[in-house]
Amino acid sequence: MTVWVVALFLGAFFFLIYPFMTNSLGLDDIFSEEVKITEKENVRLYKEQKTLFQQQLDRGEIDNQQYENLLLESKHLLLLNTQTGQNKLLGTSSSGLWLLPILLLILPIVALPIYQEIGAGQDQKIVSLIERQSFFGQKDTGQLQVNNQLITALEARVSSRPDNVYYWVMLAQSAIADDNLIGASEYFAAALKVNPRDSFLLAQYAETLFLVDDSRFTDRVVSAVDAAFSADQSNHTVLGLKGIEAFVNGDPGLAISYWRRAQGQVEPSSSIYAGLQAGIDRAQELTARIVNGSDDELTIDDSNALQRAIKVEVSLSVEVPFTSDQVVFVAAVRDSGPPMPLAAKKIQAGQLPISIILSDEDAVMPGQELSSAKDIKLVARLSISGSATPQSGDWETTSKTIKLTEETETVSLVIDQKRP
Repeated sequence: MTVWVVALFLGAFFFLIYPFMTNSLGLDDIFSEEVKITEKENVRLYKEQKTLFQQQLDRGEIDNQQYENLLLESKHLLLLNTQTGQNKLLGTSSSGLWLLPILLLILPIVALPIYQEIGAGQDQKIVSLIERQSFFGQKDTGQLQVNNQLITALEARVSSRPDNVYYWVMLAQSAIADDNLIGASEYFAAALKVNPRDSFLLAQYAETLFLVDDSRFTDRVVSAVDAAFSADQSNHTVLGLKGIEAFVNGDPGLAISYWRRAQGQVEPSSSIYAGLQAGIDRAQELTARIVNGSDDELTIDDSNALQRAIKVEVSLSVEVPFTSDQVVFVAAVRDSGPPMPLAAKKIQAGQLPISIILSDEDAVMPGQELSSAKDIKLVARLSISGSATPQSGDWETTSKTIKLTEETETVSLVIDQKRP
């Protein structure tokens, strides 16, 4: 940023000085010409007076002595007028130069605050921080520092330039990566104030709001999903949410319709496609049971149960303060990808230590069950506020990467880390 500011000021100084330089050079020629004109005019007046004095002498109106005196005075007047004209022109030629140092002093005093207000200095800083991110590994300490600096810079910039949608989206994506879904929903909401009909923003806002409300279709979630669907009926995220809503409302046929339309918008080899297909399979199984008149509840096939379940032993470190009525969330998430839980349970802190089973029956949303992933991580969190979204001050722990196999896993989780 400093280099750009210096370059701008050098350019400004040049344009400020240039008129004075060209004016000074031009005045030299003008001054020379004016001097010549003045001299010619004074000489002409002198000759006219000399002729007049000679006529008076010839008519006897004055004598020789008077004639000589008058002629001498005319010569003195000629010299005086010529010198006075030259001084006047010289003063005119330099009359504007005294402004130059004043203007050069005022320029940075005025320009710097204006640049800070309407310039792109903060944007250049953000670009530099984004470029620095590529020099670090994903879990490098330097990467974390740069990320924090970038977030701080983005928050400062949107406070002065709230109409920058790109910055709001960057903040929202960073919040999602940090499992701060409430923050992400607020950032998307701010972006929508700038561009309320943007289909991408509407879809992302609806999805994060759905997760913030514990994957339930509350009034505000339904409203957000409907708004997103109205803006773009081909967005796979919105179609996925509409399918979940239909499935929850007991209409598996409509859910299948939405999910198949969503599949048409993504690559068949993607995990999203596979998750949608799992939801379709489950909805088709439910439809078949309804058609056959079976009232039996859907259960996991015993032959696949071991592939879809994991045993978790959860406990609290003795250093963690808690009350028995506080909520503990235990969830399985993908090792990489969106932070939305594949399976989750909510228990009371007073029940710890405890052993629980996470399986496809604990799926947060259809089509995104535990069995749809190969590598997962387990997260246990003592919520201070009772919210499913991580908050500062919560206590938590995260397991290493776990590969789901045919054998039931048993993982021990000890909650002992406080969120900053």
